[in-house]
Amino acid sequence: MNILHINTECGWRGGEVQMMYLMDGLRRKNYNNVVSAQPNSVLVGRAISNNLRVCPVVMRGELDFRAIGNICRIITDERIDIVHAHTSHAHTIGAVAAKIKKIPFVVTRRVDFEVACNVFSNIKYNYLGDKIIAISSAIKNILIEAGVSQDKIDVVYSGIDTKKFDNLSDTQYLYEEFNLSKCTPIIGTIAHLTDHKGHKYLLSAVPDVLKTFPNALFLIIGKGELEKVLKKQVNKLDITGNVMFAGFRRDIGELLSIMDLFVLTSHLEGLCTSLMDAMLMKLPVVATTAGGIPEVVVDKETGILVPPKTPKALADAIIQLLSNKEEARKMGERGLERVKTMFNVSRMVEGTEIVYTSL
Repeated sequence: MNILHINTECGWRGGEVQMMYLMDGLRRKNYNNVVSAQPNSVLVGRAISNNLRVCPVVMRGELDFRAIGNICRIITDERIDIVHAHTSHAHTIGAVAAKIKKIPFVVTRRVDFEVACNVFSNIKYNYLGDKIIAISSAIKNILIEAGVSQDKIDVVYSGIDTKKFDNLSDTQYLYEEFNLSKCTPIIGTIAHLTDHKGHKYLLSAVPDVLKTFPNALFLIIGKGELEKVLKKQVNKLDITGNVMFAGFRRDIGELLSIMDLFVLTSHLEGLCTSLMDAMLMKLPVVATTAGGIPEVVVDKETGILVPPKTPKALADAIIQLLSNKEEARKMGERGLERVKTMFNVSRMVEGTEIVYTSL
């Protein structure tokens, strides 16, 4: 079976990682994968280095008729059996091309943003495509509330490579880089610095945590458009000595290994593989009840869930876990087992394959 995967993003975030995991897993099952992405995207480079067939296409917006024509030609030339879109803009481009060529179309939806109730959205979700893969039940419910037929939606959880942190390097360099003592409580978060990730609520919780743990360090990993705004908030709260912006990092396993606790403060979240990475490293989690997060974190079993946008509740949960190391350790152990069982790459690939074969 020949699958055309379409992605309109230029950067490299969770959706692109999941797409690469999927194609690698499908290849092991003897599927042929073809990638259509922006010529200047990180994905194109990574796909080429991974020996995948790449057909770059410039895609400008959802109704780019030139891009649709190019995708139609790729479908013919590569003898494509199914088109799979991995971003919202790719949805329309890929679906129209698949309709023209009369082959099945699948789209993966990774965000829990509300779907606009208008004619275009109705056409896009109900008529342009055969199946929607939602990466959480929360996303499925949002689609149903927007009027999408339940029969069109399958839930397939994202997955992570559960062996990727098996061979970590010595972490002494991190203590030296950040000038840390091994007695310092480290609370970490990994997320793009954008509004729906809710970093400002975490920063607002820091002063309350410092009343109990004055030497705690909050390690914020990631880049984004709100970096300057968040740094101004840190200065205003006078917590510069307890908050460190580490930027974009590749040594995620090593960074997770020095943390005592992982925090995710999103008020919108499809699922979040960073949570899974933290749980894979046996970290207890404090997270919000937004979107698909409660499908990953079981409240009071693998972590503590609090309502979104509630700094006081966040602070109380962080203090509780830092104060009760045995409780935190048990949560971390249970989190590891949950991730290995429910959120591995093999399960994600198998779930996607079931969708393909149903078509």
